[in-house]
Amino acid sequence: MLLIETPPHVIEPKYPGAFESLVCLNDCWDEEALQKERNKIMELSKQNARCHERCCRFLAAAGSLLNDSYRITAEYVDAGKIARYATRLAGKEFRARKQGRGTETVRFLSAVTAQGITTYKNTPQALCERIYLVEDEYGAVSRLLMNAIRSHALAAGLDIISCYCISSPFEKLEHVLIPEIGVGFLTANRYHPFDIECYRHIHAKRFMDAEGLRSKKQRLSFNRKAIGELLGEASRLLAEAKEVHDELETCYTTHMDFDKVNEKSTQLLNVFKSIYQSKK
Repeated sequence: MLLIETPPHVIEPKYPGAFESLVCLNDCWDEEALQKERNKIMELSKQNARCHERCCRFLAAAGSLLNDSYRITAEYVDAGKIARYATRLAGKEFRARKQGRGTETVRFLSAVTAQGITTYKNTPQALCERIYLVEDEYGAVSRLLMNAIRSHALAAGLDIISCYCISSPFEKLEHVLIPEIGVGFLTANRYHPFDIECYRHIHAKRFMDAEGLRSKKQRLSFNRKAIGELLGEASRLLAEAKEVHDELETCYTTHMDFDKVNEKSTQLLNVFKSIYQSKK
């Protein structure tokens, strides 16, 4: 595995030399030339950091309102009905494949980017032949249903891919993919609509007290509009950060000796080839 260790995705080696090997490119740049641009580089770095910090604050605010909408709607959900439905669904779709509990891999299907919310819609279709699509605007039903499906699948010895919401990455399970049986369960809402062909639609309203929920319509509408504005500003800040980062990157690429970089790349490829040959 080859990882690029640059902000904002800095990765510190846990076992340097013993497990991870560091490839240093510092000796490939012209340090004297970079020092002449010190003030510009420092200012651009600060601008980039400020954009990311502000973006994080807008995302946190949006996440808070999303959780508020979830808590409001959760009061009107029939949890027992969801549990019974999940049990029937599991009995229909899941067959024990092996003894013991299945394994779980955690991934994300969506992210807030400089282009808005990006969702990898082709991934579920590539992995699963049959897709159950849960239409749930607020996540109160889908969260319970997906957690129940996850538990049933793991108990049946199935290996699954659990995909969480970016606003609540440790709590809000949105999608469950089970490639070994070709079945996937997706949550669709205004943020990731999943306009794809599915095996079956499941509407959250069938598990909710619609009349009771109407009394919260005004508050939910306010949250929805505010969330849209906050996510839009977060995307704008990411786009601004990208522009600043590109300018900062130009400062370095202008003063980089790419012949040295190519030499190091060749050396690294030879190491990979040697490792590959030793494993054959």
